[in-house]
Amino acid sequence: MGYKGAVKYAAPLSALTATLFFASAASATPRATEAQRHEIEGVPATPPEWVTLDLSPTQATAQIAKIAAWDRTMQSTACPYPDAGPDASFDASFYDCRAGGIIEVQSGPGMLIIASDNTQEAIGLWSWNDKLNHIAYPTNIADAFDFLATHPGYDAWELTRDGGPDYYSVYNCGWGVRAVILYEAETGDMSHHAYGATCASHIAANATNVITFGDLLDVGPAAWGASGLWAWGNAYGDASMKTMAATIGAQVKAWIEKKPNRISSQEWAMTGAAPFYGVIESYMKENPTELVPWVTEYSPGLGGWIDESVALSPDAGIPADVGTNDWTDWRNAWNAWNMLGQFTTAQVLGAKAGKPSQLTATDILNKLVLQANPMTGAIPGSQQRPSTEAESWITSYMVYFGLLQVIAEAPVSDGGVEGGVKDGGAPSKDGSAPHDAAADAGGTGGGTGSGGGCSSSRLAEGGGEGAIPLGVLVGLMLVAARRRSKLGR
Repeated sequence: MGYKGAVKYAAPLSALTATLFFASAASATPRATEAQRHEIEGVPATPPEWVTLDLSPTQATAQIAKIAAWDRTMQSTACPYPDAGPDASFDASFYDCRAGGIIEVQSGPGMLIIASDNTQEAIGLWSWNDKLNHIAYPTNIADAFDFLATHPGYDAWELTRDGGPDYYSVYNCGWGVRAVILYEAETGDMSHHAYGATCASHIAANATNVITFGDLLDVGPAAWGASGLWAWGNAYGDASMKTMAATIGAQVKAWIEKKPNRISSQEWAMTGAAPFYGVIESYMKENPTELVPWVTEYSPGLGGWIDESVALSPDAGIPADVGTNDWTDWRNAWNAWNMLGQFTTAQVLGAKAGKPSQLTATDILNKLVLQANPMTGAIPGSQQRPSTEAESWITSYMVYFGLLQVIAEAPVSDGGVEGGVKDGGAPSKDGSAPHDAAADAGGTGGGTGSGGGCSSSRLAEGGGEGAIPLGVLVGLMLVAARRRSKLGR
């Protein structure tokens, strides 16, 4: 089928990026070898003495407040981009202004990357923070949408060189629809609706083609896009979008069933939990009678906590001018995806059958939270990395795939949110949402879903068989099949 060259759709912080990542037409973005697209061998880290947390909804809400404030410090204010660099194959117009976008990594080489997926995640996170903590950041959100106006997620494929649309734009749009639904549900402001509608149309038009490439980093993003597309159609009463999402999900389902061990695989910053989740939040939404039997059969293959390895070795085949690349150890992204799959399984199967998955999910969340910087609440890409090297997108994963689950599953009297945390729509301030997005966009019901927060005791009090998948809640966002901006395939 042929591999596509790929770079993460990002606006550089300075002209240095042109030499650091884009170099020249002859040397930029070398194709990744098979080994580079999978786990890099290393000496396993010495596991710390993990303490057991029973994270309360109040604590989860407080950490979201810290992260929302920290995300403001990760928003670029620099504009315009000084020059296009020596590589004529890159359109300089992509970099005419980078203000408002969210920076990839707090320190190190990743500070040079500003990306649309990070930015869309932040918009949704700020909307949730407004709902949960009553702290609004309207200027930051406006600046973020300004960035997306010139660096939209649906154009992310244009830096892959070999044509598109592709996995990266579909993945980006999975976040784009969620950002708009969440923002509109919280504020009632529909002025950015066209952006979300364009993202939805992009997913509908391109996800099935992306799946045909057959890799996890094609199928996973398509599944993420499909789950967002279903949430969009459900939130705004568009049956055709829901049907299309189910069609995409059916292809993902067939991909999993052909080789079930794909659910436990990892490739770059994604695991097989992403397509698993996508099936539940697209195909199964339109075929609910198949849900419990399918999850019962395939969920045992999901991964759990993935042990961290040492930083990338100098002989890993990565260009010397990229630096140490330690920050590209994204094991916490893998762990977050697995956490999402396990939380979703627990929601589907209910308190009794889902208890093992609930315990696995809360164990992963516990280990992620313990890595957080106590001042910012943010986490790095790996337990090997310092807390001062937090990554915005992986921190967003922890919020969407973990912290919001704790809040969603708790009774309102225990700090939960009335109506639950929804996969596409946070309840607005007056308890309503545009087109009933809060009630329909997916997720757990307020306090009645299976499992509750992070303790086995709350789990035993949760709902029963057939509980609404938590996927609806977290549908909110997801990965990125991040071949990221370094090496492409």
